[in-house]
Amino acid sequence: MASGTFDEVLGLEEQFYDEGYQQGLADGIKAGQIEGRTFGLEKGFEKYVESGRLHGKALVWANRTPRPQSKTATGPESNPQSDSHLAASGLKLSNLPANARLAKHVKILYALAESESLSTENTEEAVSDFDDRLKRAHVKAKLIERMAGEARGEATASSKDGSIEDVSVLNARH
Repeated sequence: MASGTFDEVLGLEEQFYDEGYQQGLADGIKAGQIEGRTFGLEKGFEKYVESGRLHGKALVWANRTPRPQSKTATGPESNPQSDSHLAASGLKLSNLPANARLAKHVKILYALAESESLSTENTEEAVSDFDDRLKRAHVKAKLIERMAGEARGEATASSKDGSIEDVSVLNARH
C-alpha cells in the first residue's frame, strides 16, 4: 500500500476545514459590509429625523415669539376680532414670554437644526459635526422648554394608580 493514498484521506478533514474557513471569511466580509451599511443608514435616518423634529420645534417657537406691534398696523393681522376668533377656536398658540434671551436661544436652535447647512457626507469629520450640532440643539431645546414653561419631564411618567412607588406627585424643591 502506498502511503500517499492515506495521507490524502487523512488530510481531507483539514482541507475541508480550510476551504470552509476561507468561504466563511469571504461571506462574512460581504455580509458584514451589507449589515454595516444598513445599520449606518438606519442610525443616520434616526438622527436626521430627530434633527427635523428639533427644526420644527424651532419654527413653532420662532412664530410664537412676540413681535413689537406698530401703532399704524392695519390688515388682517391686527384685527382684534379675528385674533379673538382664533383664540376661541383653539387654533392659536399662546405667545412665548417677551424675553430677549429666549428669542436668541430660539434663533440659535433654528440655526443648529437647519437641514440645509448640515453635511450628509460620510466622513468622520462630517458625522462628528452633525452629532455635535444635534447634541447642542437638544440642549437648546431643553433650555427653551424650561424658559417657556413647557418642560415635559420624561422621568415624571406616572402609573396614575396611587401606588407608593409613584413619585410623579412630588414637587422638587428649588
